[in-house]
Amino acid sequence: MLSHRTKSKRVLAVSYGGGHVLMLIPVLKYLESHGYDIQVLGLTTAAAPLRNAGFSPLGFRDILRPEDTRAIQHGTRLAEEMHQGNKVNSLEESIAYLGLSYADLEDQLGIEAAQQEFERIGRQSFLPLNPLRRFFDWLQPDVLLTTNSPRAELASIRIAAERGIPSVGVLDLFGLGSHNDIPADYVCVPFQQAADNLVNRGLQRSAMTVTGNPNFDWVYQSSITESNAPVWRQDHQIQTDDLLALYAMKPGWDEVEELIVCCLERALALKPELKVSIRPHPNSNRQVAENVIRRLGAAAFLDDTTPLPLATEACDILITHKSTVAVEAALFGKQVALFNSNRDYSSYAIPLNLYDWGTFSTTVEEGTKVLTSLQKDSEEVRQQRGAKVRKAWNCDGLCHKRIAKVVIQALVPKTKDKVA
Repeated sequence: MLSHRTKSKRVLAVSYGGGHVLMLIPVLKYLESHGYDIQVLGLTTAAAPLRNAGFSPLGFRDILRPEDTRAIQHGTRLAEEMHQGNKVNSLEESIAYLGLSYADLEDQLGIEAAQQEFERIGRQSFLPLNPLRRFFDWLQPDVLLTTNSPRAELASIRIAAERGIPSVGVLDLFGLGSHNDIPADYVCVPFQQAADNLVNRGLQRSAMTVTGNPNFDWVYQSSITESNAPVWRQDHQIQTDDLLALYAMKPGWDEVEELIVCCLERALALKPELKVSIRPHPNSNRQVAENVIRRLGAAAFLDDTTPLPLATEACDILITHKSTVAVEAALFGKQVALFNSNRDYSSYAIPLNLYDWGTFSTTVEEGTKVLTSLQKDSEEVRQQRGAKVRKAWNCDGLCHKRIAKVVIQALVPKTKDKVA
């Protein structure tokens, strides 16, 4: 249960997991250290990192009522297929989240249309307005802090507007695609070009503040401390002249992963100094990565134990599809080789080539040419590139303070113009 409400202003944070909640945690810790009352709705996989950071996240099970029989029935049915015990808080939370969200979808669309929409796009069909109303009724926040997601996070922004409560939304990456259009009163973006992308789709520039993304500030800290990368390379028998590529895989196997491996097969035959560290996705089957190593031969090795920051710092090239690790590699000054099946950048939301931070390949011929043409950078060149990218992304260890300042400013009452 919540403690008795004090005079301190209450911040309600609403976030899903992954990079979204990691953006907010430093901001919330900073605000809490300055006396603000922090309440967090940690959705799906966000609960664990929030607890690790010292917070006590709320969930949909905290607002589930005995009379919510329809939601409980839907949640129990859906959780049988969709609950992922190794990722989310509990089965009870999955039942509550899925059930309340699905019942709310029925309230919005009707039973038949809700079923059709859920069958079409699954949980992406959720916009749980009534569940979020319960949280606002209970918590009575003074300001909302959330990120760019089209489900509960978007619902929280709409309820904040409905209640006349100021809202602050934080964008994680490039701002491509309408799912990044945050209709909050204040929007924090990681770098200037992201703001430009949002303005090009009709969002108000006056609502935006360029703050950086706190989830990347660890790169800044690494850039000013002594690196363990040389020792790691030596321990893994990576020679001074070797060109080490870190292949960051995604879950499962599809045409993009096949494209990458085909390009690597050809490039390794033409470039003997190329070595490949294979890093399976945490949610992937290790066997998939072992199959890749068999195809690539002795130049490739499996590395799923090195912390990702060190693995990224130790490589010369980062190879992946679309992933925040590509941005992190660019912030380190690494060369990035990005692969996908077409050039619909808005779908991938991470067009590194548009910002001159890497290459983008969609065919085997194109990708092979890229990989065989890459050369090992000098440390000076890498540092210069990294410093340039970090400056563009405001990666300086202060991102959380800039976002917190926006939240604090949002709490200042708007003064009305005096009538003459």
